[in-house]
Amino acid sequence: MIQRRRIFAAAFAAAVVFGISAPPALASSTEILRLAHHHPVGGQLDKTAEKFAELIKEQTNGELLIKIFPAAQLGQQNEAFELLNQGVIDMTLSPVGLMDKEWGAVRVFNLPFIWSGWDHFQAAVDGEFGKRVTEGMLENSNTRLLGIFGFGFRDMIFRGEPIRDVAGMAGIKMRSPEARLWIRMFELLGAKPTPVTWGEVYTAMQTGVAAGLEGPALAMLDMKFDEVTKSLVRTEHMFSTGALTINKNRFNKLSPEFQQAVLSAGAEASRWSSELARVGSADAYRVMEERGVKVVEPINPKAWAAAMKPLWEEVAAENPDASELIELIIAAK
Repeated sequence: MIQRRRIFAAAFAAAVVFGISAPPALASSTEILRLAHHHPVGGQLDKTAEKFAELIKEQTNGELLIKIFPAAQLGQQNEAFELLNQGVIDMTLSPVGLMDKEWGAVRVFNLPFIWSGWDHFQAAVDGEFGKRVTEGMLENSNTRLLGIFGFGFRDMIFRGEPIRDVAGMAGIKMRSPEARLWIRMFELLGAKPTPVTWGEVYTAMQTGVAAGLEGPALAMLDMKFDEVTKSLVRTEHMFSTGALTINKNRFNKLSPEFQQAVLSAGAEASRWSSELARVGSADAYRVMEERGVKVVEPINPKAWAAAMKPLWEEVAAENPDASELIELIIAAK
C-alpha cells in the first residue's frame, strides 16, 4: 500500500510538472524528452544525464532536447521506473537489478561475486550478454535500454565498528533496497534486512533505523553517507550497475533520425559514465578515510562468497532466462 501511494504521488507530481510547467520558448520543430532520476545534483547519475543531454543537443542541432528532473523530483528509483513503463515519464536512469519486476532474469546483474572486475563487466555489456539483456527488456516490458554502465563494487558499511567476519553479521539490521535479491542476501548472511528506499537511507542511518548498509563507495560519497557512518569493509560482494532507459512507445514515436541520435548518445553516455565511476571508485576509499570513515579488508573473503552462493541457484530457478544470462557473464571473463 505504501509503495502504491508513492507511485500515485509521483505520477501526480509528473502530471503537474508536465501539464503546468511550460518549457522556455523554443522553435516549433523542437521536441523534448523528459528524464527523471533519483540521485542528487552533481552525482554520477546526474552527470550521466547531463552528458546524454549534451550529446543529444549536439547530434540533433538542438531539435531534440532533454529536460532533466534530478533528486527524485518525480519519484524515487522504483517509482520512476514504474512511471517510465506506464508512459508517464519518457526516460530514467535506474539500477538494472531493480528492473526485475518486469523481467526477473536481470537479477543476475547483482548476483554476489559474479563479476571479476571492470574489464569483465564492460566486455559482457558490450557483447552478447548486453545484447540479450536489451532484447529481454524489450520483450518483457515497455523499457528500451540505451546503455548499461557501472557504479563500482559494493561494500558493507556500518554506523559503528566494522564487521569483518561473516559470522558477525548475525542479527545485524542492514538497510536493503526494496528488492527480493538483497533481502535474501542478508537473510543468507544471518542479518536482518530492513528495506529502505534510496532517498531515505541517510535518515535511516542517522537515526539508527538500520545499523549498516551496502553500496559502492562512490555512491556513498555522492549521498554524503560518510556523515552518518563510521566504517567500511571492502567485501566487494556485488558490482553495481545502472541503465539509461526510455519508454519504448515514446522511442517508437521519434523520427528515425532522432531514434539514431538517442541510441548513439545513450551508448556513448553510458561508456562515459562507466569510466567516470571507474576513475572515481579508485579514489573514493581514500576520500572516505580522509572524512573519518575506517576502511578495512574483510576476514576470509571466501567465507563471505560461500554464504551468498545459494543466490545463484535460487535466481536461476526463479527465471528460465537467468541461467542463460549467467552463462553469458561467465563466458565474457
